[in-house]
Amino acid sequence: MSDAKHVVLIHGTWCRGGSWGPTRAAFEERGYTVHTPTLRHHELPLREGAMKIAPLSMRDYTDDLVALVDSLDSPPLLVGLSLGGLLAQLVAARTRPAGVVAACPAPAAGTLVNPMAFRGAVSLVGRHYIQPRPWAKPLYPHWERFRRLIANVQTEEVAREFFADLVCESGRAYCELLFPYLGRGKAIAVNFAAVTSPVLLIRAECDLTVPPQVAPWTAARYQRGTYVEVPRSDHLVFCGEALPVTMGHIDDWIARNHVLASA
Repeated sequence: MSDAKHVVLIHGTWCRGGSWGPTRAAFEERGYTVHTPTLRHHELPLREGAMKIAPLSMRDYTDDLVALVDSLDSPPLLVGLSLGGLLAQLVAARTRPAGVVAACPAPAAGTLVNPMAFRGAVSLVGRHYIQPRPWAKPLYPHWERFRRLIANVQTEEVAREFFADLVCESGRAYCELLFPYLGRGKAIAVNFAAVTSPVLLIRAECDLTVPPQVAPWTAARYQRGTYVEVPRSDHLVFCGEALPVTMGHIDDWIARNHVLASA
C-alpha cells in the first residue's frame, strides 16, 4: 500500500481540470497528491471541441475516470462539483475509494424532487432542448445565465475569471440527465448500495441551479452518508470566499470518518 494520499478532483459542466486551481492548492497544502483530470475532449478550445464533446455519454466520462482511479496505487478521495459530483458517485460505485465528496451534485436517476424545484436548471440550459436533436449538439456556456444562476454570489472578478476558461458540454450527457430512463444504459443511475466508504454531500445555501432537496436526499441513500450546507455560497462552493468554508467542512468530515487515516 502506498503512503500517498490521493485525491481526484472531478470538474463540472463546461469546465476543465485547470478550473480547480485554488482547490488543488488547498489539498496540496494538506499533503495530498492531487489529480485534476479533464473530461474527454474538454482540453480542446471551445469551438474546436464542440462537436467532439456533443455526443459523449455520462458513461464515457465515468469509464475514463474509473480507469484513472484503477491506475492509482491506493484508494483515493473522490471530490466532484456539480456534474462532477454525480460523476464522483458513479465512479465510487464501480471502484473502492477512500471516500467521496459530492458538492452541489447533479441529481442521479430516481432522485425524489418536485419538478418545480428545477426552475433554475431549466433557466440555465432549457433552451438547449427546444432545438432539433439536442442529444447530438453541444451545450454552450452563456455569460448572463452563468452570472445570474451559477456565480450569483461571486465577485465580478472571480466570476469572469472562471467563465473565461469554460468550454462546451455534451448535449447527449444533458439529455441523459433530463431523461434518465430512456436508454438501457441508465447512464446516471447510481448503485448507492455498492458505495461503502464515507460520502459527504454538500449543498450551497444560495445555489440557484441544484434544488436544495438533492444533497440531503442523496446523503440519506448511503450507508455512511453525511450532509452539510455552506452558508451564503452560490453553486461554486470551491471558489472565492466559500472555499475555506467548504474545505473546513471536508477537513472535519475526514477527521470524523478517519478517511485516508492509514495513508
